[in-house]
Amino acid sequence: MELIGSNPMANADTYLSAIDSARLQRVKELSEVKRMFRTVSAVDPRVIASKSVVVLAYANWEGFYNQCVGYYLDFLCDLNIKVADASWLMLVGALSGDFDALRAKNHSLNGRREFITQLKSKMDCRFDLFDRSVVMARSNLDFSRLRASLALLNLSELPFNPIRIRLDKELVGWRHGVAHGDSPDLSDVNVSEHIDFTDELMLLVSGTFQSAVVAKNID
Repeated sequence: MELIGSNPMANADTYLSAIDSARLQRVKELSEVKRMFRTVSAVDPRVIASKSVVVLAYANWEGFYNQCVGYYLDFLCDLNIKVADASWLMLVGALSGDFDALRAKNHSLNGRREFITQLKSKMDCRFDLFDRSVVMARSNLDFSRLRASLALLNLSELPFNPIRIRLDKELVGWRHGVAHGDSPDLSDVNVSEHIDFTDELMLLVSGTFQSAVVAKNID
């Protein structure tokens, strides 16, 4: 993803607006899905509508989360700060290649020595060298994966705790079943409520990352 700005003093408002625009676009798309299935009974007896909505809702959930992560990392890159200064745990992304090299050398003494040598240089690493894959979703953005990624980004999981069970069971679990041909029981799925729940989750995500942008801009 290209940087939104290029000024070392990043414009936080630009990133806040980008997150809002991305969420609103997805909300509009999901609202259109709601309208399309308005003629279908709230409980879809054929399950066709339910399967479609389950897959689409998850795609928007994961896609929007990844967008927000990308915007936030772009913002940190634009600030031109060190990874270690942004968050100590984010060094995991800076050292991703070094972890792989250490594993490839079977954690030998030489491998560990080289790792420590690289560690010293990575203390000054900035976000242009950050491995984004360590905090991006990978087709299974359940609560466990979300919590792990937020922890690395030094962001709170607390806003998501009240809905963690529903997230795993409905948004992720149902989609996983449909995608892998397990034919989950979707006879009781309310299309409108499922879309509303997805909207609620995306609002929590946008709030989390917008608060992070504001906090870093103050720092």
